[in-house]
Amino acid sequence: MTGLPLKLVTARPSSATLLLSSPLSGWAARLEEVPDPAFAQRLAGDGIVVDPTSAELRAPCDGVVISIHASRHACTLRAETGAEILLHIGIDTVELRGEGFTVHVQTGQKVRTGDVLIGFDLDLLARKARSLQTLMLVVNAEGYTVTERVEGRSVSVGEPLLAVTGSAPVAPEGAREEGATRQVRLLIAHGLHARPAAALAQRARQHPGTVRVACHGRVVNGKSVSALMGLGATHGDLLTLHVEGEAAERVAQELAEWVASGLGDPTTPVAESVMTARGITPVPVAPPTFSPGKELLLEGIVASPGSAVGRAVRVIDLPVDLPEQGLGVTLEEQRLSEALARVRRELEEAMSATPGNGGARADIFRAHLALLDDPELIEAANRELAAGRGAAWAWRAVVERQAAVLLGLEDARLAERAGDLHDLARRVVAALTGEASSRIPSTLPPEAILVADELLPSELAALEPHRIAGICTARGGPTSHVAILASGMGLPAVVALGNQALGIPEGAPLVLDGDRGEVRVFPSEETREATRRAMTSRAAHRRVHMLTAHEDCRTADGVRIEVLANLGRPGEAVTARDKGAEGCGLLRTEFLFLERVRAPGEDEQLARYQEIADALGGRPVVIRTLDVGGDKPLAYLPLPHEDNPVLGLRGVRVSLREPELLRTQLRAILRVRPVGVCRILVPMISSRAELRAVRALLESEQRALGLTAPILLGAMVEVPAAAVLADQLAAEADFLSIGTNDLTQYVLAVDRGNPHLAARLDGLHPGVLRLVAKTVEGARVHGRPVAVCGGVASEPRAAPLLLGLGVTELSATPSVIPDLKAFIRTLSLARCEQVAREALELESAEAVRALVSSTWPGL
Repeated sequence: MTGLPLKLVTARPSSATLLLSSPLSGWAARLEEVPDPAFAQRLAGDGIVVDPTSAELRAPCDGVVISIHASRHACTLRAETGAEILLHIGIDTVELRGEGFTVHVQTGQKVRTGDVLIGFDLDLLARKARSLQTLMLVVNAEGYTVTERVEGRSVSVGEPLLAVTGSAPVAPEGAREEGATRQVRLLIAHGLHARPAAALAQRARQHPGTVRVACHGRVVNGKSVSALMGLGATHGDLLTLHVEGEAAERVAQELAEWVASGLGDPTTPVAESVMTARGITPVPVAPPTFSPGKELLLEGIVASPGSAVGRAVRVIDLPVDLPEQGLGVTLEEQRLSEALARVRRELEEAMSATPGNGGARADIFRAHLALLDDPELIEAANRELAAGRGAAWAWRAVVERQAAVLLGLEDARLAERAGDLHDLARRVVAALTGEASSRIPSTLPPEAILVADELLPSELAALEPHRIAGICTARGGPTSHVAILASGMGLPAVVALGNQALGIPEGAPLVLDGDRGEVRVFPSEETREATRRAMTSRAAHRRVHMLTAHEDCRTADGVRIEVLANLGRPGEAVTARDKGAEGCGLLRTEFLFLERVRAPGEDEQLARYQEIADALGGRPVVIRTLDVGGDKPLAYLPLPHEDNPVLGLRGVRVSLREPELLRTQLRAILRVRPVGVCRILVPMISSRAELRAVRALLESEQRALGLTAPILLGAMVEVPAAAVLADQLAAEADFLSIGTNDLTQYVLAVDRGNPHLAARLDGLHPGVLRLVAKTVEGARVHGRPVAVCGGVASEPRAAPLLLGLGVTELSATPSVIPDLKAFIRTLSLARCEQVAREALELESAEAVRALVSSTWPGL
C-alpha cells in the first residue's frame, strides 16, 4: 500500500538562541553518567542530566506542552524557536505506571518558565526507581545544537543550564514522493516510551527520506523522539510506518522488523482477548490442520514427566462482560471488600486440605493469600473505585495490568507467576458476579487430557488426580504453580505448545509424552497401543523399584552412594520421603522470599524449615542460602540495574551486600531442631574469601544463640573458578555441591533462558565433566565429600559418569529417586570409572551420550 494521505506540520524556522533553565534543583552532570545507553549515547537527543533534590519538575522555558507520557514520568515542550525539549524524570520510571507522579498540565497547554509541570514523590522514586537522574534533552536534533551547558556542580531550579541554537526545518510544499507502508503491532509492555522511541528515531534518521508513524489517527515525524512519544502508543497498538525516498520498501520493512523485535526492550505477546476488548482485530494465523487419520506432532516444554493416552477435553475461556461504571463508591468498596474476604476464606480452607498433594497445594494458596493482601493491588483497585468504576471491572483491570508487567520480565520464573494473578482475578470476579470460578466441566470422560490456553492453579487443585490423564497447554512454564501441582499429583503435563494447541478438536485422540515434551494429535492405533504397553511396563518397574526405595543405595560392588532430593517448597518434603529420599540435598529457599512485598522474618523462616525437617524425619536437610539477584528481583531489595545480571549481583554477592538479610536466615536455620540436622550451602561462591566471610557471620550467630554443636557449611560449585580452585574452597568448606545448571551455562557460554540455544546446554559436555573431575580432585586433598545437586543428578545417563568421577552424593527430583536408586544398584564402580575416563576424552555431549547408551543399552 502506498501514497497514504498523510500530512506533517512543522514549526516555522528561527535561528535564535534558546536559554533553558534548570527544571529542578540538584546536581548537574554529563549524559554519559546516566545508567541507560539510549540516553548516555545521546540516541534520544543532546542535553543534560540533573540528580534532583527537589520534587517538582518545572518548565525550563516558555512553550507549549506537546505530549505527556501515559506513565506521567515524562513530558515534552515545544519552545518558541521550534526546539522540542524532553523532560524525563528518573530511569526506567515508566515501569511504575504513574505511581508517585502528579501531572499539573495537559497537552496543548501554554506554559511559562518556572511553571510546575509534574510533581513526584522523591522518597518513593528513591526506593523503586533504577535512578532518580532527570534528563532535559533537545530531541528534534535536526537543525538544533547545544552550544553551552552547565555540568559537574550543584544547580538550583530556574538557574540557566543549557543554550540551544538553531532552527526547525520547513517541510517542502507540493507533491510527495510515492513510498512504502508497513503495519506492525507494538509489543513493548510499557508502550512507546523514551528509550524505544529514541531507538526508532535513531534508526529512522539513517534514512535520508521521510519517515512517518501513524497511530490512533495521528501522524508524526518518525525521526522525532518527542513526536513518537506523543503518539501515546501502548502495548498492542498497531503502528503504520510510511517511508518515502530511495529504497523505501527495504527501509519500511527493516523499520517494521525493528519495531516488532521490541526496539531493544522486552516484548510481550498480546492476548487475543485483550486485543478484542480494545477493538483490535488480530492478524489471523493459519492454524495447523487437524484431521482424523493424519497424525500431527506438537512440541512444547516438559512440566511434569510421564505419558498419557486419552482424548482432548478443551478448557475454554468464556469472556465475562463486566460493566465499567459502578453503582456508587461506597457500595462498590463494600462489594469488593466482601468478595476479597470470601476468597480469603476459600483459600484458607484450601490450605488446610491434606489429601493428595496437600502440602504443595497449601504452599500455592499461601502465595495466593499474600497476593490477595498485596497493598499495591488493593490501593490501585480503590483508586479505580474512587473514579467511579465497578468492583469487578476494577479488580480485574488492576490485577491483569500487574500480570502483564510480570509477563514482560526477563526472569521466566517471575513471568510464570502471571498465572497466579489470572487465577486471583477470576476468583474474585466470580465472587462478585456469581459466575463459576472454574472452567473445567464437572463431568469428564475417561482418560481426559485437558487442553487449554493456560490452566489456573485453583482449577487443577480442585480436581482428583484419577479424573484426568494429563494436561497440555498453549502457554505456561516448567516452574509454574500448575506444573508443581501436576508433578505432585503424578499427572504428565506438557506446556508452552503455542497457539497451535488451541486448534486441537474436542474429543481428538492424543498421546502425551511428558518426558519429551511432545503431544501427538490423531496418533495411529499402533502408536497408542505401544504407548499404553510402555506405560504399563514402566508402572510395573516402578512398583518393583518402590519396594526397595527406602533402603540404602549401594553400587553392585558395595560402594555407598547417598541419594537425596531437591526441594523447592515444604509440601514437596513428604513426597520426597515417600519416594525414598535419604534427606534433602538442596532446599531452594527462594519460595520464602519471592512473590511478596517484604522479606520473611526469622520466625516465619524457622517455621517453614522446621516443617521440612519434621517431614523428613531427622534426615539431613541442606539449605541453600538466598539465591536471588538481577535475574530474580525482589520488590523489597532494590539492586542496581545490570545489563548482564547472570554475571552480576547474585547469590552470595547479594548476601554479603545485605548481611542483615543473611544473618536472619542463618539464625532461622540454626534454630531448627534437632540441632545439626540442617547443613548450610552457599550459592555462587567464586573465592575462599567469600566463604570465609559467611562462616564468620555463621559463627557469630552461633555464639549469640549459645550453640556449640558444629554446623556443616558447604560451597556450591557453579562457576568455573570454583571448580578450578576446589582445593582452596575445600580447605574452608565442610562439603562441596556442584550446581550443574549454572556451571554448564558458564562453561559453555550458553544462557539458560535462551530458547534458541537450549539444545547446546548439555551438562554431559566433556568440558563440564572435566570441571566435575577437577572439583572432586580438589576436594580429596582435604577429604571433603562432593555432591551434585543440579539437573544432571536426576538423569540416569549421567549417574554412571558422576559416580565414576568420584561423586558420592546425588540430589535429584523426588519422582525419579526410586528408579535412580535401582539403576545405581546395578552399576560397578570400576566400570563407571573406566567409562568416565573415556568420556573426558570425547569432543561433544552427543558423543558422551552415545558412549553411555552403548555401555548401558537399557537406558
